[in-house]
Amino acid sequence: MRTFQILSVFAVSTIVSIAAFAAPPEVPSLPPYIVLSDNLDEPNDYGFCIDTMSRGLNDLMQSHTCKPAREGAERNSPDNDVRFMYNADTMQVASYAYEGLCMQALLASGRDTVFALLECSDAPRQKFVYNQDDKTLRLEEDQARCVGVVSETASAGPWVARGMVLASCEELEDSLKQWTVVSE
Repeated sequence: MRTFQILSVFAVSTIVSIAAFAAPPEVPSLPPYIVLSDNLDEPNDYGFCIDTMSRGLNDLMQSHTCKPAREGAERNSPDNDVRFMYNADTMQVASYAYEGLCMQALLASGRDTVFALLECSDAPRQKFVYNQDDKTLRLEEDQARCVGVVSETASAGPWVARGMVLASCEELEDSLKQWTVVSE
């Protein structure tokens, strides 16, 4: 009986451990990109990449289905609007498609955050620290705040999207704040 109890506890803990980690995304975009480490509920298993709102250049940002790469697309093509890179030297999240533009947190009161794509500068809200150990992207001026996504997925044409937030790292679930940075 004791052996059965031990095996049962092991089996339950293994199932709980597996359930706690959803599958990683299978990103079809060309690098560079920054994708949530957990696929969450993206229906194609492509994952959620940092992206501009709508198609192409926009000054507002979101997380969006990592779109498939299109061969021969020009660098500034709307097909590349999910391609962002993290520069550890400048601590900026910069657009690959739209050179000279970086992610900036505009409003960070509670969970109401607006992220914008603005000219790269020394603005404090353009500075983020990527922690490779816990996979968080933290605001440099307040490292208790993480870049994450909201818990609800919305339709975005043939794809899906989630709003981005800047919230207390402790309050965000890991699946909503852990990012994988893929360089060129």
